[in-house]
Amino acid sequence: MNKFAGLAIKTLMGVAAGSMIVSSASAADLSMPEPVVEASVTPNWDLAFGVAAVTNYVFRGITQSKNNPAVQGYAELQAFDWVYAGVWMSSVDFSTRYGLSDPSAEVDIYGGIRHSWDWFSLDVGGLYYWYPGEKGPARETDYWEIFAKPSFTFGGLTLGPTIYWTSDFINTKANATYLSGVAKYSFAVDTMPDLGFYVSGEFGKQWVERTRYNAGIDYLTWNAGGGVTYKAATLDLRYSSTDMKKRECTPAGFGLKNWCGDLFVAKLAFDTSFNKLK
Repeated sequence: MNKFAGLAIKTLMGVAAGSMIVSSASAADLSMPEPVVEASVTPNWDLAFGVAAVTNYVFRGITQSKNNPAVQGYAELQAFDWVYAGVWMSSVDFSTRYGLSDPSAEVDIYGGIRHSWDWFSLDVGGLYYWYPGEKGPARETDYWEIFAKPSFTFGGLTLGPTIYWTSDFINTKANATYLSGVAKYSFAVDTMPDLGFYVSGEFGKQWVERTRYNAGIDYLTWNAGGGVTYKAATLDLRYSSTDMKKRECTPAGFGLKNWCGDLFVAKLAFDTSFNKLK
């Protein structure tokens, strides 16, 4: 859903089963048609949207906002409980002082196919990272990725791998792959029925090929945290880190370990859709 990246922002439409009301078994009743409550059906389309404020925009273990707060938002069109396309945006801070391009924002344009079958879900698609208003010698770092995210749900526990790949990482002609494992456990507390709770974590590795335009870097990253939900609101608190060395945090090698070291992030998000507002 973010430049060393990526994007979370998925909404699934639910299906409710119908029920049949049977009349009492008298002779007169048996001769009458039984009244039926029609099953509700999944709408053919929906438009999900949301906004968020974060204390630090961190993507794959690296700050995208120079450890400063960021504001984010998205809109996603969903059709037939299968197809989706959307736009996600965030403020960023990539100063030219550190060999970066200082864009005015990050805009991710994405789409794909997403569906669930009982305990199994699959999300396959692609996205394009656009950085408008770039400056300096490092400008034109827009690039694309394709991804696959299968997941398995057992009660409140969801597990799954994610994989992202591109042949043109930040427009440097470098192959790059990001592979991770994600786990999330959602639960409720009887004394707080209006609230939902979860804990989650991710462990991944980023591989970037060395090319004429890219020094290449392979690193591990991980995050863990939890959150609470209330209606359309979600508060998430998270710890993130990597095994990167100081000189690897930025292309110019300014020794900014705090860009990719131990980071703590708070995020307040509001998400809904047109169908939920009806």
